Amino acid sequence: MVRATVSDPEEAGYADAMAELEAILDDLEDDDLDVDVLATKVERASTLIQVCRDRIGAARVQVERVVASLEDDIGDAGDAFEEADDEGTLGV
Repeated sequence: MVRATVSDPEEAGYADAMAELEAILDDLEDDDLDVDVLATKVERASTLIQVCRDRIGAARVQVERVVASLEDDIGDAGDAFEEADDEGTLGV
């Protein structure tokens, strides 16, 4: 079976890297795998695992930034509401 490989793991998306990792795992479970090929596949898997970890870390940071921005926006809106209420401009 021909399996797709990511030419440059650093440019690969998470899904592509995971798909290649799954293919490598399938190959490693094959009893007929040549020992010389084994070392190469394990090294490739290590590289792909690091790429996936990096992608997950970057996504986590991005999500944290978005959440922090939303919290700032909510805080600013709450401050504006409190200021309007203090000034009696809310009519409440």
